[in-house]
Amino acid sequence: MLGERSSATITRVVNERPALPQGTVTFLFTDIEGSTDLVRLLGPRFGDVRAEHGRVLRAALEARGGHVVDTQGDAFFAAFEQAGDAVAAAVDAQRAIAATDWPEAARLRVRVGIHTAEPQLHDDGYVGIGVHRAARICAAAHGGQILLSNATAGIVEDRELRDVELLDLGEYRLKDITRPQRLFQVASEGLETEFAPPAALADERPTPYGQAGTLLFVDIAMWGETMRALGDDAAALFAADYHAIVEGAVEAHDGQMLEAVADNTLSVFARARDAVLCASSVRKELKAHPWPDGSSLLLRGAVHTGRLVAKQFGGSAVFHCVTLCNSAEIDQILVSHSTHALLQGDVLPEIEVRDLGERQLPRIETPSRVFELIG
Repeated sequence: MLGERSSATITRVVNERPALPQGTVTFLFTDIEGSTDLVRLLGPRFGDVRAEHGRVLRAALEARGGHVVDTQGDAFFAAFEQAGDAVAAAVDAQRAIAATDWPEAARLRVRVGIHTAEPQLHDDGYVGIGVHRAARICAAAHGGQILLSNATAGIVEDRELRDVELLDLGEYRLKDITRPQRLFQVASEGLETEFAPPAALADERPTPYGQAGTLLFVDIAMWGETMRALGDDAAALFAADYHAIVEGAVEAHDGQMLEAVADNTLSVFARARDAVLCASSVRKELKAHPWPDGSSLLLRGAVHTGRLVAKQFGGSAVFHCVTLCNSAEIDQILVSHSTHALLQGDVLPEIEVRDLGERQLPRIETPSRVFELIG
């Protein structure tokens, strides 16, 4: 489907089409569930079925002000200025598809995923993680089902759409998205209501609050100067790519992303070794990434082990990790004594943890022994 293209999804824009929405945009993805089986069942007739499906779907989307951005096979990608219009269009589409007289034994079931984001719009289309997230929500849905992200659900609830009810399905981990996503199902007259749970990753892990974990905090050095030099639009693209690099590295090292805001990211790992290896990987990838205009992003980072508490509170472990990062120099990753103690006996290929001695960190009463990650 469309969402398989890349984590920094860029969708082509046809120049003749009216201008696409900008600012806060609601994305809608659809595809046909079991289309391969339908091809086997119908043979050459599937082409006519797919064409009729496209006509019905396009009519429902455009009637509610939707802009069809791209199509690929049986998949549609549309953008809406209003989240409520996207949901209404999805309901209309599901009702129209259910009412269409399809060939015998060819029951068409379409899945829909909707997410609201603030993407960047350039000549070659929308850019940003929001597009990718919407596609993954669609992939988690079942045929006949409409799933919404938490962002879209909040807007729709405020508008109180007539004949539309939202069912909170809880949080699920979706492919290529590190943090669990809260999903909502649209219920309305004429729509199916009973579905299996969304198609989530089987290895869903709760965030280990109340337990010891190793934190990795990354901050982009001189981010304010970068924003002023590039402007908001280009800086937003830099931030999106940076977040994607960190998320990919965290996932590859069996960690969880807890927060990603502007130039700051906070992640947690069950093993200190994984956190240190991830920190080294992120630094290397940021240096090697082909940033526009030959620009470069250099980090300041910190790794610290401590007990995690509720996300909204943060706690002393997060405070210590952030403070340690703030004392780092540009392109430097500092490691706390508690993390270093857990690394004893671990083999870290091409990595050295150098003892810098004791330092008096700001707002921490007693001096802390600090180490530097080399490599």
